[in-house]
Amino acid sequence: MTCRLLSKLLLFLIVIVCATHHLPNVQAAAPARVVSMNLCTDQLAMLLAGKEQLISVSYLAARESSSIMVDQAKRIGTNHGLAEEIFRLKPDLVLAGTFTTRATVNLLKKLDIRVEEFPPAYSMKDIKVNLLRMGHLLGQQARALELQKQFERDLLHIKAEQTPNQKVIGSYGANSYTSGFGTLENDIIKAAGLNHMGEALGVKGTIKLPLESLLRAQPDYIMSWQQWSERPGRSTEILHHPVLERSFGKERRLYADSRYWICGLPLVIEAIQHLQHQTQGQAND
Repeated sequence: MTCRLLSKLLLFLIVIVCATHHLPNVQAAAPARVVSMNLCTDQLAMLLAGKEQLISVSYLAARESSSIMVDQAKRIGTNHGLAEEIFRLKPDLVLAGTFTTRATVNLLKKLDIRVEEFPPAYSMKDIKVNLLRMGHLLGQQARALELQKQFERDLLHIKAEQTPNQKVIGSYGANSYTSGFGTLENDIIKAAGLNHMGEALGVKGTIKLPLESLLRAQPDYIMSWQQWSERPGRSTEILHHPVLERSFGKERRLYADSRYWICGLPLVIEAIQHLQHQTQGQAND
């Protein structure tokens, strides 16, 4: 009796295994209630998400000073990255940056809410990686692949249109900050066919650069962020220092829209093209 029962059980298990083996490979359902709490994941998600899939983005995405996609963010609705407000939204996926408020991220994870974290993009390669990963998480792989291919075509077109130019750009921001190796800023400048002062100086990441060092380096152009340059304050006083004004005339001062440089999005193409137009236009004057 026992042997007969074991035989039937074994046969049943074989049937189940065979049946499941031939089932079609069904992908997990795409998340329907996605919340983002980081400016860069906000905008990346807004580029890819399906209709009503993204239910909240960070308040920074709705600010003119920081976001490229303000109108879309306002239509979606915003959050301030607080655990209680995000929990009440009942998300099935939360998007965050690796530097997003750790207390909120950790608490959401303890509450068994799925959180996916994205590191900052430091290169064109990182942009493509994050784009495809976001597409996979949102179930929007086809859209992500389409944007990635368009991004690659745009980069190739920019490179093909470049004229030989070994000009050096030195970025100089509020509180004397500049960048060098391992930054998205450096990769954008190089994609525009230009050289970065920070890389020439051996700067890695972002540091404060004394004005004296900038004057000794004598880059062909100094680039500052338009938003900061227009704001009077102690942090921006250095950008209007008399010595800086005398050493670098208007023709050697460039101003960039920081919103296109902050996050690793395919929209950095706008930053590259604008930089090319500024430097090539002045070179032709």
